[in-house]
Amino acid sequence: MNTQHIVVIGGGLIGLSAAHALLRDGHRVTIVDRGRLGGGAATGNAGELTPQQVAPLASANTARDIVRGVFTRNSYLSIAPLRMPLLAGFGIGFLRASLHSRAARGAAALAQFSDGILPALRRMGDDGIDISGGGEGYLMTCSDEPGLRAAHDAYRSRAARGWGEAPGPILRDDRLRDAEPALHPSVTGGFMLPGEFSLDPVTFVASLVESLAARGARFLEHHAAIRLGSGASVVCRDANGVEHLVRGDRLVVAAGAWTTPILRRSGVRSAAIVSGKGYSFTVPVDRMPAQLVHASDRHCVAIPMHGRLRIVGMMEFDGRPDRISTDRFEVLARAAAGLIGGADWGRRTDEWAGARPMTADGMPLLGGVAGRPELIVASGHNMHGLSLGPVTGEVVADLVAGRAPKSGGRELDLAPFAVRR
Repeated sequence: MNTQHIVVIGGGLIGLSAAHALLRDGHRVTIVDRGRLGGGAATGNAGELTPQQVAPLASANTARDIVRGVFTRNSYLSIAPLRMPLLAGFGIGFLRASLHSRAARGAAALAQFSDGILPALRRMGDDGIDISGGGEGYLMTCSDEPGLRAAHDAYRSRAARGWGEAPGPILRDDRLRDAEPALHPSVTGGFMLPGEFSLDPVTFVASLVESLAARGARFLEHHAAIRLGSGASVVCRDANGVEHLVRGDRLVVAAGAWTTPILRRSGVRSAAIVSGKGYSFTVPVDRMPAQLVHASDRHCVAIPMHGRLRIVGMMEFDGRPDRISTDRFEVLARAAAGLIGGADWGRRTDEWAGARPMTADGMPLLGGVAGRPELIVASGHNMHGLSLGPVTGEVVADLVAGRAPKSGGRELDLAPFAVRR
């Protein structure tokens, strides 16, 4: 295989994972990022790698949630009314994706990655990347009995199709408390998802960046990509407003929520990626949960990470990915207060918000671009950037090398992830 110089646009989870896989293949790599590497959703997330949960966000409840998101500030989903005209196309696509047949096709497309998610991560661990801080298995909770049964049935159905490991039995009362004594008394039901994995994204990203530097990757931080140039080049603007042309042999656009404007300024038509903002914070607790706890009815996750408890949730569409809405932390804290007992919700620290790159159909843009053989796009992974990051990095390396991309030893059909669709 010929060694090439690959310019990766974006230093989030996807860009960093792609850089790692490309360096493993012997290429030279330059990473261009608008801020600092790993400074966005890469480190503020829930640390989840979820073979069972990688599926489109849109569901039968989408229409109800959208209405609540526009007309109330108390929902996990928040949509700024003034942004509605600009989000209309995305919203229509989102509603279409929630139709049963489309949702089923999307789930099947993403399930191609299920068997490859954890093996790809473990290969990174074998390369010396720190994947500690979490552990095996999640506790899924829901205090709404129909919702609990529906979630359990859905995961059991996915496992029957080979998409992840089957859930354990539904737990209630003493059996639920034995599984997780840190739960709030109001939580009435749950079950284990034993095949899932979690880690501390802060230490993971720091270790990954350190490894990339040690292996010779070049970093251009605080260089915002403006547009693609001729051939394999990108025009960037540094912190002083000075434009620079960065050249390589191939380009990988992994710019998350900023991908669409870069492509459109460059005359590349693509499915749109919009910014959906997520929130997290750390809170002190009397008793640390034994494992990650995911509350489907409360739309939040509690994650023990190296002795601290992180709370993650919310989805905000306001068109301002760099702006923090302080009231979102209050909504998230109220939701989490009914999940974990013995927490001091007034002593929150490490409050964070970051852009989640969302597509209307819930599937990333992954693959080449017609007429641009030097260009690969790997972006729009929705809420699955960590789950899909390591395996996406390997897919990018396969595409650069001219190999048929695989996950879990099986060839992937990338057609559902076409850049223009």
